[in-house]
Amino acid sequence: MDRRAVPVRHEGRRPDDMRPRRLLAVTLAALAAATVACSTLEVTTDYEPGTDFGKYRTFAIKEGAPPKNQIARDRFYAALTDSMGRHGLTPATGDPDLFVFTHFVTGKETQINTYGYGMGGWYGYRWGGGMTTTQVQEIPTGTVVVDLVDAKANKLVWRGVAKDQISTDATPEERTAKAKEVADRLFEGYPPAKK
Repeated sequence: MDRRAVPVRHEGRRPDDMRPRRLLAVTLAALAAATVACSTLEVTTDYEPGTDFGKYRTFAIKEGAPPKNQIARDRFYAALTDSMGRHGLTPATGDPDLFVFTHFVTGKETQINTYGYGMGGWYGYRWGGGMTTTQVQEIPTGTVVVDLVDAKANKLVWRGVAKDQISTDATPEERTAKAKEVADRLFEGYPPAKK
């Protein structure tokens, strides 16, 4: 008996039926991973070496370059005050130990993405190339700079800079969550470790 001629019975689904489901599962997993990887928040901090940050207990916010959107400013100040409070800094009722200067800047970045479709291949003596598409987008961005200035010495002792894409269709709740994320990321390493 020829083994190739024996029909193979599959219980349940045929392997051909499972292929689209596997592809869907892999695609969804890749999409979920890409969504997590798309967070574009960039945060950097710097500080004056040798500064005793333990002596700072209170602060007062001073506005540097104001944003055009006062609601966004107030939202960020509330998040900043909350985050600084969790790091041992409270709003001053008298003379502060630190002045907190904030600067808000908006801009646009050009993002260029090229996508390839297909791999092409040999057909006789000719090469059949795949298709590519290039997409150019202007992405609105926002940068916030937070400076901590020693109030008595009038000296910059710490700076945090956060830059991210601005979602123009975000809800007020999403904007509040983003302000909190930015403030928390700025102060996650505060106070700097003594060296």
